[in-house]
Amino acid sequence: MSTEAFTIRDRLMAKVKAMSFFTGHNFTFTTNKSVTIQPESIPFCGVYLIEEVGTPDGDANVAENRFRTTARYGFSVIVQNNDMEAAEQRLDDAMVALNGLFSDPTVYNWEGYQKNGEAAIQAFSRGSRTHAFGAVGMDNEIPIAELRFDMSCDLGVIMHPTIEIYDFERLHIETRYPKPNEQNVQQIIAQWDILNAETIGTVLAVRCYLFCNAIVV
Repeated sequence: MSTEAFTIRDRLMAKVKAMSFFTGHNFTFTTNKSVTIQPESIPFCGVYLIEEVGTPDGDANVAENRFRTTARYGFSVIVQNNDMEAAEQRLDDAMVALNGLFSDPTVYNWEGYQKNGEAAIQAFSRGSRTHAFGAVGMDNEIPIAELRFDMSCDLGVIMHPTIEIYDFERLHIETRYPKPNEQNVQQIIAQWDILNAETIGTVLAVRCYLFCNAIVV
């Protein structure tokens, strides 16, 4: 089972693959940043999970672990063209296509869409775009242009399994004032055994038994 951030990354890639800009042009797709770009990989498109950040939803030391989660995704689109002006125009065309994510209702956490706890984007909180130019190949003979689009998504509040808390069986309190080695200060030590559900059941059963036998006698 994948995390919400990974699930959405794969969904974004599926959306990108289905866009008309990328279909029928022999694009190479990947979601792994370690993939090395080879001449035969161009045109190229990558969708990556850059970072996932969780901040406390409310007080961090109250109740279960809940994180208001933001995930950053990176889009890389690389095209080849000897004319850099034409190449940059292709990058802008790719950006126009990626902007379609903002108007796709199935990407959002709209009412009626999220089912069975499926993760979804609740908001787009940030976006940045840059263009880079370079060359690939053994002798750098292939000029390329790259669109780099960084998008931050609000994934809402993600809850994690609660910590297993063992039975509270005993409360022990000791005073240590002002210092442990002060002989003239009487320290107080107190201890209480806490009845858990099993102990309470046993006590009630014994009392019931004694009560019933007292009536019979």
